[in-house]
Amino acid sequence: MTIRRSFSTLLTTALGTLLSAVVLSAGAAPLFSIDDPKGDDHGAGGLLYPNREDMHPGDLDLVRLEAERGEDGTWFTVELAQDVQDPRGRVTQLGQTPVDSLARQGFYTFNVDVYVDTDRIAGSGNTVSVPGRGVSIDRNFAWEKAIVLTPRPGIARTMLQMYFDSQYEEELRARQGRVSKEEIAEIQQRSERTVDEDYFFPTRVRVNNHRVQFFVPDSFLGGAPTTSWAYTALVTGADIEQSGRVGSLTSERPLMMTMPVGRGRQYNLFGIRSDGDAGTPPVVDLLASDPGVQKTVLDNYDVVAGRLAAIPGVAPDNNVALAASGAPATVEQAGWVDEVVGSGGAPAAAAAPGAPRTVPARLRTLNQLFEEGLITKDEYADLRRKILAEL
Repeated sequence: MTIRRSFSTLLTTALGTLLSAVVLSAGAAPLFSIDDPKGDDHGAGGLLYPNREDMHPGDLDLVRLEAERGEDGTWFTVELAQDVQDPRGRVTQLGQTPVDSLARQGFYTFNVDVYVDTDRIAGSGNTVSVPGRGVSIDRNFAWEKAIVLTPRPGIARTMLQMYFDSQYEEELRARQGRVSKEEIAEIQQRSERTVDEDYFFPTRVRVNNHRVQFFVPDSFLGGAPTTSWAYTALVTGADIEQSGRVGSLTSERPLMMTMPVGRGRQYNLFGIRSDGDAGTPPVVDLLASDPGVQKTVLDNYDVVAGRLAAIPGVAPDNNVALAASGAPATVEQAGWVDEVVGSGGAPAAAAAPGAPRTVPARLRTLNQLFEEGLITKDEYADLRRKILAEL
């Protein structure tokens, strides 16, 4: 009798859990649902999956991003073309450690970043992606909040704080020549605030076949996602053993568990052919309703000029971003501003081919952009600082 009661209790509990999951999945209509073309998980067109048996074409192919209201927050869902690889029963290449003891979220082969633009003002917000992703975010989708779904959120968070520690310390040392012990402590507190306020690493995660659900609280996003916000999502391969390799926690090359790109097919990187460019971004797939967008944007970078591929987002309501003036930005304005912001100077068309622009001329152009409301105050200050730094 005791055994029967115990089994009955277990069965009731299991059914209750299953029913709750079904109710959540089939409950209220999604706040939004954005589809992405299937079969485009090869970056700009030439990325090759690593040479390993647990990563195949389709595994990192993003096909849909959804959001559904939950209690005090939002459940986002990432849908992939193939079932998610289960970490259970696998061991690491280094040390033969059980993978599920490191990657405890139910997945281990990918990262998904979701950058959320809540104000829809071009240039208002952040255009820098998570370190290691090798791309920027299009200024017309400058983000206020970043959600980083990664197999080892605690380690990733530590890596990001260390990255900001280094960045802030370098900035302070460049201004005053040295940094005191007290200032180091202040920098570390500033880094922690930045990560707390701007980045969220989900730990409430559910994996169901080819769908991954993750919870983001209202306290981070500031409310429920709406169709008037814009969402930039990108997928990279995850290298969960990076933190165990020598030098991986330094900020000189902060990969943030991003699987890099290299020639040929190897175990821990996405490959490119011998005629591919070594600067190819490691982004495997990105959210774009138009099938022609991904190749165009991922192939638009310049390693000499320091210009990264700028990834656009998707606004479910299809509204365009506003200029800093509050008026909708035209295509011509957006192109002009992008060129200025991307190069740190004036548009190339403003000077004869090959003729360098003087600092005063570039400052005048910058002032004009700001006065016309085509760039934000923060962009103006940042670009002015960069131009003056060349003196």
